[in-house]
Amino acid sequence: MRNPIPEKHFGNPHIPYYYQITNLLRRKIELGELPPGSKLPREIDLAKTFGVSCVPIRQALSLLSADGLVLRQRGRGTFVTENARRLKTIRLTGIAEGSDLPGKAYRLLSVKDVPASPQLIDFFGLSAGETLTEIRRLPLMEKKPISYALHYLSAESSRKIHRADLQKRSMLDIITKRLGLRLGKVHQTIEAKMADSDVAAHLSIDVMSPVLYVETFVRSESEKPLEFSQIFYRGDEHKYIVELVPE
Repeated sequence: MRNPIPEKHFGNPHIPYYYQITNLLRRKIELGELPPGSKLPREIDLAKTFGVSCVPIRQALSLLSADGLVLRQRGRGTFVTENARRLKTIRLTGIAEGSDLPGKAYRLLSVKDVPASPQLIDFFGLSAGETLTEIRRLPLMEKKPISYALHYLSAESSRKIHRADLQKRSMLDIITKRLGLRLGKVHQTIEAKMADSDVAAHLSIDVMSPVLYVETFVRSESEKPLEFSQIFYRGDEHKYIVELVPE
């Protein structure tokens, strides 16, 4: 029988082995290479396969168990759960923040004026020393954080936004309905990153856990710069689906 867990040689000494092992096993489960009900190899066999001691193997299995992906049974072994948690899916339509779904709310963390970075000075057409309004919030689904969002808008735009809107409406909805603007070009960059201490604290994950980072520049129909956002998603709970339509 073919071993569904091939030998792995670790190429990044700065990332703990158990993180790398956890992510590899999680990926195997997501792809169905380790289907529900299947039994994982013994800890000692996994340790030999990965060329590590049993300690990082136990740590990896504990993380997978905490995520509801495997069940560890004393005397029997470790099994992929029948109801291994499905990944949440967010479609990249407009601003990457997800839809205003039932049960979704926003925890407002802060609203303050901050100096514009060189990148945002260029995007918003500002002069050196000018400021932007920074809005930090946690989109929640059933009271659980699903992402960590930082939005940057001009002071002119932010003055028109009600605080209550920031606690219950997506930024896409706020821009189009509260500000009455029509969206034009939206440029997004998606990148895999490791969570720093700030991101980890807000998403209730460990430092260096994988996250999906989405950076978005939004312009109006008339090419006016409207918003820049940085959104971090838990890497173990999200995937992106992009639909391409031929012209």
